[in-house]
Amino acid sequence: MSGTQLADAIAETVLAHPAVHRLDPGQFGALASYLPGRRVEGVRAAGPGEPVEIGVVLTLGGSLPEVVDDLRARVRLVTGDVRVDVTVTDVVLAGDG
Repeated sequence: MSGTQLADAIAETVLAHPAVHRLDPGQFGALASYLPGRRVEGVRAAGPGEPVEIGVVLTLGGSLPEVVDDLRARVRLVTGDVRVDVTVTDVVLAGDG
């Protein structure tokens, strides 16, 4: 899987989690994968076998540590056994836009 496909697959996997409100690139927008002509914000994936970083805004409602652990497990289904760092940049209440 190429770096482009990897970043997109990770983003899709993370966004499919019911507690994820959105991906977030952080305060200065540095957490992103830079691809030809675009960027995948909230996901930093250099390539296969490399550590992954994701930034998320979560919907408040469950245990944040459990959600983070679940996100790591889901991302590893895409990436294989690599380090996955998850940063929760904010939380929103259910129903907030």
